[in-house]
Order: sequence, then C-alpha cells, then structure tokens
Amino acid sequence: MPLTILLLSIAILSIAIVFMPRGQKTPEGSGASLFPYGIPAAFGSLSTTQVGEQQFKTISVTGSGTASIQADEATVTLGVQTEHASASEAVRLNAELMSAVIDAIKALGMTEEDMRTVSYSVYPVYAEYDYRRIAAYRVENMIVVKIKDMDLIGDVIDEAAEKGANRIQGVSFGLSEEKQGELSEEAYLAALDDAEGKAELIADRLGLTITGVLYITESTYQPYQPYSDYSINLMGEVRAPTPIIEGKLSVSVTVHVVYSFD
Repeated sequence: MPLTILLLSIAILSIAIVFMPRGQKTPEGSGASLFPYGIPAAFGSLSTTQVGEQQFKTISVTGSGTASIQADEATVTLGVQTEHASASEAVRLNAELMSAVIDAIKALGMTEEDMRTVSYSVYPVYAEYDYRRIAAYRVENMIVVKIKDMDLIGDVIDEAAEKGANRIQGVSFGLSEEKQGELSEEAYLAALDDAEGKAELIADRLGLTITGVLYITESTYQPYQPYSDYSINLMGEVRAPTPIIEGKLSVSVTVHVVYSFD
C-alpha cells in the first residue's frame, strides 16, 4: 500500500509539472521551459528569454527542409590505353587514338574548354615469368568531359568508344552554380515554413498570439553531393547505344527559430 501511494504521488506531480495553468509565469529570468500538454518536447517549447533589459515569453521550434532537383551537369571520365614493345610507338598510337576521340567529342558540340586531362602515364609492363624483363610499354591518357546537355551523355560515351576510347571510368552528375543557389534557397524556405507551422500550432493550441521573431539560427546544412554511376572498361569492344538516366540531387537544412508571444 505505501508503494502504491508513492507511485500515485509521483504521477500527480509529473502531470502538474508538464501542464501548468495559463497565466502562470515561469521563474523570472530562469529561461525555464514549459512543454504544452499533448505536444512532444522535441516538437517545440515555451520559455522566457532575456534580450538586453527586456524579457520575452518565447516559443522555440526547430524546422527542417529538404529540396531536390534534377542534375543539370555531368562529367564523363574516359580515355585511351595502348601497349607496345616500343615506348615511342605506344605513345604514338595513344596520341593518334586520343586525337580521334577528342575530335569525335567536339563534333557533338563540346569545346576544348569542356575537356581537361586528368592523368597521363607511361610505364613498363614486365614479363609474366621474368620480372626483370620489360615485355612492353603501356600508355594511358584520361580526360574529363563536362556535359551540360544531359541528352548527350550516352552519345559522348558511344562516339568516344567507337573512335578508340577503351577506358570509361564513369559518369558524375552535378549541378550548375545557378541550380545550386535555387536548391539551397528552396530548402531554407521549406525549413522556415516548417518552423512557422510548428510555432503556429503550439500558439493555437494554447491560445497564444505570436508577436515576432527573436532569433533564427542554422542548426545543420547538408549540401548536395555529386554522385557517380556507370563504370565499365570497354577494352576496345563495340557496344550497343548507352542509355544514361540521371537522378535527383538534394539539399537539407535545419533551422532553430525563437518566436515571441503574448
């Protein structure tokens, strides 16, 4: 019986703490929080906040927003690998094939500004059973092609392969600076709308009137991450037309907003 009375007393005390009558002030200057009955503490809180000499009754909420958009840029990493017993011949063959590959890409509308060399190497290939004897020399020339017309990704790969590109390392999808700005702005607006909706719900539930915003802080910002897809080593094979389907890229934002109320 004493244990039952003790547990009942704790339960009554907990209810009294969670739901304080309207009009009852929190300890002055303490910044103590009051969580509305029926609304989780993680959703938002009421408290008092000191700003200079003035004290405000506040609602603190956190809003989250995510925005997604289709990738509008892509980079294709591809190149030519050649091998010959003579180093100079391996270099010559590689240059010949690479020139044909670049010309084919240019014919699709790309310019030299859209292409850059990311690696060029010449190294010996040793005999399989005699690691002291050089059997051949291998040359590898890799470039990155920036593509703004997403419909041309498959064509760039196919044309390059047809002209001698036998190293296709993948496609990376990204966003132009303009699209990055639009995506971030949309995510921030979504986070602010989410925070405002939560504050209005709390105020409406308790019969309060929101009078303004005291603070806004950014809790987290997760910028978009370019992603890669399609990795294959052609090794000179003739392939069927290459289909490429780009996905969406996302930005996430979380903001903390403090509203004043009467």
